[in-house]
Amino acid sequence: MTGKWPRRALAAGILCATLIAGVCRGENVVLVASPFPKEILSAYKQAFDAQSPDTRVEFLNFPATQILAFVRGRPPGARPDVFWGSSPEAFRALQREDLLEPSPDNTNPDIPTHIGRVRINAADGTTLGQALSGYGIMWNTRYLAARGLTPPESWDELAEARYFGHVVMAPPSRSSTTHLIVESILQGKGWDAGWSLIMRLAGNAATLTERTFDVPNAITRGRFGLGPVVDFLALSGKYSGFPVDFRYPWPNVVTPAGIARLRGARNPEGGRAFVAFALSDAGQRLLLRPEISRLPVLPAAYASADRPSGFPDLSDVARSNLPDYAPDLSAARYRSVNALFDQLITFQHRDLVRITGRMNALEARLARTPNAAAATLLDEARQLAYRTPVTAAEARAGGSPTDDGARMAAREADWSRQRRRDLAEVDARLERAFAQVAP
Repeated sequence: MTGKWPRRALAAGILCATLIAGVCRGENVVLVASPFPKEILSAYKQAFDAQSPDTRVEFLNFPATQILAFVRGRPPGARPDVFWGSSPEAFRALQREDLLEPSPDNTNPDIPTHIGRVRINAADGTTLGQALSGYGIMWNTRYLAARGLTPPESWDELAEARYFGHVVMAPPSRSSTTHLIVESILQGKGWDAGWSLIMRLAGNAATLTERTFDVPNAITRGRFGLGPVVDFLALSGKYSGFPVDFRYPWPNVVTPAGIARLRGARNPEGGRAFVAFALSDAGQRLLLRPEISRLPVLPAAYASADRPSGFPDLSDVARSNLPDYAPDLSAARYRSVNALFDQLITFQHRDLVRITGRMNALEARLARTPNAAAATLLDEARQLAYRTPVTAAEARAGGSPTDDGARMAAREADWSRQRRRDLAEVDARLERAFAQVAP
């Protein structure tokens, strides 16, 4: 698992060098770095190249979590021209390093400054909103029907015992999508209650995937029933005819998928041309294609005949948004939240699933044979299994991107040890509880 991303970054670097060499030979190539799936990139390449016969666009495709290191590691004049992605943290990281160029001349005056409470463009004009991303629950309709399950209405329902073993998700350290979902739950539910819910969700997960795209792919194929995803990955499957559907639960965060020109690019004018196309009427209507199914930021696009029947409405999406979501808070504790998830969940997921299954079994047994002492032990076990050893203040204080690596590693080791102790105590309480209740 850990070796895949470096290989992908190396491949991207080789491709980047090859394409830049092509530019130097006189080819007018626009180089766009993006983590988006091939369906989006192929559609935009075909449309952009067709309307710009003297210019072609090429894409470097790799995770958003790698973009900062990739751009920072290349000298000015040898960097991609544009970054296009959904992760607000990736754009903020690039801006902190002064690696983005303002694009005031690229804005489309027909795109509003806000949709609901969502600000479309960054205040400094570097990152421009190109689409909206909402987050929620995707499910396979046939999978659930075959097992007599109904789709959940909320994150809390997804954590219920009836979905045990049917959920698939990706850790936030491997998925900017999951990070935003985790943060929206933490900010909407509160730190302690949020982590409890997140750990219950993860306890229902049959597996944790390596990439964001593995979650909707597994659900579409029917390997698993449901899981948390970004909306367009679910909607593209739905409008392409697959037996899947999607819901925006609360709390949810709606973010603009951004596009920005990179400082030190080889082809700044080409970068301007691609950004302008992505924000134009033609570029916005491309988002409505069934295989893409993204939410345009241009309101007029929703009146297009290209809009599929039942496609989400901007007002509905905006209503699902967490109104007081604080992106600065998310950025301040980004490393801590991802590291906590890995130490509490990812690295001990097998034990978490085993314990969740045992607690479900004990609850079912208690429903048949009530026992007050065993019920108390079960409550204690749940509190231990789904608690975090870190306060919100500690996470923020220790989650800075510039925090010393040795201190961070020491904290993670402490969290891991405490987690193992907690899970051992959970097992002990469950043993005592099972001993008091007849099968």
